[in-house]
Amino acid sequence: RGVLVAQLLQAATTQSRVRPSACFRRAGFVIASFPSRSRSPSPFRVSSVRFVSQPNPAVFPACGRNSTARASSTEHEMSLPKGEGADALVAQSCADLGACSRETPLLTPTQITTNMRAVPVWVLSADGKSISRNFTAKNWQCALAFLNHLSEIAEHEGHHPDVHLTNYRDVRVVVTTHAIGGLSLHDFVLAAKLDKVDVTYSPKSGKNRA
Repeated sequence: RGVLVAQLLQAATTQSRVRPSACFRRAGFVIASFPSRSRSPSPFRVSSVRFVSQPNPAVFPACGRNSTARASSTEHEMSLPKGEGADALVAQSCADLGACSRETPLLTPTQITTNMRAVPVWVLSADGKSISRNFTAKNWQCALAFLNHLSEIAEHEGHHPDVHLTNYRDVRVVVTTHAIGGLSLHDFVLAAKLDKVDVTYSPKSGKNRA
């Protein structure tokens, strides 16, 4: 760090149009400077040097992307289209349906087929015991933003899915009623509510990818 300070000071004092404080500030240093009474080529001398953390707000190194560009790109941020009967599911509450237990009614194949129309981006597992939704978010922060919303909804509803985050932005949500080893109405109510959460998707990945 001492070598860096010397190099910055030399660069600042050899350029008459550049204040040393400006050079140091760009590098994360804060210095106190005032006019010098000596015949030094620089009209300023350094009284103190302090290293501080001053991140540039215009460039946030998250996932190697510029935050300004990320903030201005909102064409992929949207809610999923509503399926048939989605509003009816959203209007219900898992809490009002009662806590999941061995007494929770297991949905019949016909009921499952009907409710699947309300959540078209979810996929029924081969054994018919769970539904899942996969997507790729634009970056790590966007993936975590969705998962944070999911957590709030799950806590409020009292019904919790299995969640997976891989490759730093690939999200997989699996919903099932563990107490009965299959699907209940709770699962579709939760899925419909999660579909209301806005997600910033990867431009290279279809938002409806299952």
